[in-house]
Amino acid sequence: MACLHPLRGVRYNPEHIRVGGALAPPYDVISPAQREELYGRDLRNVVRIDFGRPYPDDVAGRSDVYTRATAHLQSWLELGILVRDEQPGLYLVAHEFVAPDGTSQRRLGLVGRVPALPWERSEVRPHELTLRGPKEDRLALLRATRAQTSPVWLLWDRAPGLGARLAEIAEGQALLGGRFDGEVGSEKVLVWQVSDGAVLAEVGALLAPATLYIADGHHRFETMAAYAAERRDAGDADDADSQFALVYASDADDTALVVLPIHRMVRPRPGLPISREDLLARLGGAWELEPVADPVASLARLGERRAAEHAYVLVAPDGCAVLRRPRRDAGSRRDALDVSALQAEVIGACGIGESELQESALDYTRNPAEAVEAVRDGRAGLAFLVSPCTSQEVMAVADARENMPQKSTYFYPKVPTGLVISPL
Repeated sequence: MACLHPLRGVRYNPEHIRVGGALAPPYDVISPAQREELYGRDLRNVVRIDFGRPYPDDVAGRSDVYTRATAHLQSWLELGILVRDEQPGLYLVAHEFVAPDGTSQRRLGLVGRVPALPWERSEVRPHELTLRGPKEDRLALLRATRAQTSPVWLLWDRAPGLGARLAEIAEGQALLGGRFDGEVGSEKVLVWQVSDGAVLAEVGALLAPATLYIADGHHRFETMAAYAAERRDAGDADDADSQFALVYASDADDTALVVLPIHRMVRPRPGLPISREDLLARLGGAWELEPVADPVASLARLGERRAAEHAYVLVAPDGCAVLRRPRRDAGSRRDALDVSALQAEVIGACGIGESELQESALDYTRNPAEAVEAVRDGRAGLAFLVSPCTSQEVMAVADARENMPQKSTYFYPKVPTGLVISPL
């Protein structure tokens, strides 16, 4: 049974700040240049807490990104820039954006909490492995600020009637909201607090039949679970809030749920295939090549082949082609993915094994034109343009307790950091 626990959230005070200017993307998609832009967007932008700028003269534990984050959080609370709601509740978020195909979309989601437990005990199902470095940074931030600023993005399935009920709630007056520059264009968020006991019970009953899956934020969830374990071991009986993870949950079947592909660029290396035919010869008879003149346009048509074939657009020094083979019975949910077949068979035929993938033999981009240009100017030896995974594939892999290959999904647009902060 799925359950979102309410919280007394800390949020921006719209009487003192333009909320749109104070939000930021999750830390792990912010480039150095974008962090500078966010610093200049508003002096109270949440990036100063969640992903602060380091300085050459920093002294660990005395003057560093974590001590400054704590100071910002405390001072903003004292000044009323941030306020804490008196009543616990869930927070309904309407996120309006323009999808990459140019259509206007509106996604509804709920911010709440779930128990912060290791995967084997959690009600939340993951689909990817994590790296140590980002978790150490996030844990240091949690210890310093004792606050969760960036929610983990979850998906729910099998909750009939919940979307319609949330849409009814979203017809009322919003608590706060704002417009801001997103990844593609202008985005807008509106936030309502749902604190009425009867409504919370109704929402909880509608959500109960569902299962919760991680869409984005595995590192954050694992960090929150590690912090919760630390506080349990410390025996702090008054620290109940530390045992929960801040999450944003939305419907896996929402038409406004956009999953973008992440294309692969193989770095130049000795022994890499230097032509389309060279690669095809290494793959054996199962694969076929269809030369194409426009790789980006060909990528848009790959979806027509999904049911029957694994298909990718190959970009090589001597031109581009659709590389394809028929689907066959896969050994697992993971093996059935397009990105898995690409990694195991095609990239493997380039002489790149699993260990080398972890050592950054590949570069990744969401921009297919960038991948094509990287091959043409020599920054990449080969590139593979891929179709996006679906939310159903993500959930199937998670249900099978398997992990997707690195950089398999990009759920878009990301849930902004700073909508609701969970104090610990």
